[in-house]
Amino acid sequence: MSGQRASLNCVSNVNRDGGSCGNGVDGWQTMCTLIVLHRCVAGRPLVVAANRDEFLDRPAEDMALRSSRTGPILSPLDLEAGGTWVGLSQRGVFAGLTNLRPLEERPLEERPHQEEEGSSNQRVVGQEPLRSRGGVVMAALEAENAAEAVRALSQLEEAAYNPFQLLVADGRDAWLIVYRDRPQAIELEPGAHVVGNVEDERIAAVLGTTGILERQASGSQRRSGGTEFPGFEGVEGLIDSEEPRVLKLTRIRERVEKMVTEPGIDLFEGLARVCREHVDDEGIQNPLEATCVHIADRYGTRSSLLLELSEQPDASRMWTTDGPPCERPFDNRSPLLKDLFEQKRA
Repeated sequence: MSGQRASLNCVSNVNRDGGSCGNGVDGWQTMCTLIVLHRCVAGRPLVVAANRDEFLDRPAEDMALRSSRTGPILSPLDLEAGGTWVGLSQRGVFAGLTNLRPLEERPLEERPHQEEEGSSNQRVVGQEPLRSRGGVVMAALEAENAAEAVRALSQLEEAAYNPFQLLVADGRDAWLIVYRDRPQAIELEPGAHVVGNVEDERIAAVLGTTGILERQASGSQRRSGGTEFPGFEGVEGLIDSEEPRVLKLTRIRERVEKMVTEPGIDLFEGLARVCREHVDDEGIQNPLEATCVHIADRYGTRSSLLLELSEQPDASRMWTTDGPPCERPFDNRSPLLKDLFEQKRA
């Protein structure tokens, strides 16, 4: 398969355009922090931890069995725009979507399209709407395996979607599809990978976007003035800051890399602690630097997911929270995995 290869521990995204990681320019929900352990834990080829940060009044359903063209899937559901942002297929394909900030900011009237589902911006006269990224997630979940998903998604039409990153993994292969006007597929080496809210310098080096991203980060630092919080008023300004996301990315990467090497550790318990980390925890200064985000009464971490796919399907686990993991205990949703895979055997 064609595609670039990167031996990375950390990849991520930047979200912009007046929205949050979960509620971007198109008003569409995505994941905000994805931690993926790819073929680096004995007997468990894929382990995932994920937090979704979103405006608190946006309706969504928790993980449940749902239908697709190729069979059952496990996924949440966006009740406002429809579709899903993360899921697992009966074939064992995991997919999670994060927003990306455009490399070069352009006025609304100069952007090529606006996405049709749940768009929070006015549509420009004479321009066709962008396609929904929910279809991208579903296309991955309907594929036979991760490699097939990447082959199909590498053919996505140029300039047809708002920027995104899609992580696709199946316990054998793991890929990151970065879409900035066109899809670029990067194969991930076995190890710990973090998809967060700023673009990792190694992914940027592979894609040739390092200089542009450095200019963006520099602009973010000037806007924040080096203070504890960005110099923007309101929740939207705080969400727009990049500076704390860099610190968050580094902190999570270091924690997870250490965790994987600790003998006898329960990965779910360790990853749950990472998902609960707060702004008042040691060394964390900005709300968006925390993994568990709380900003006023409008925006924050809405749900958390822990997923572990074992070489023995009956030993696979899934825990979720419907609410911030610092306030809600993780519920054992592993029976849903059993239901999903039993339908395959039937």
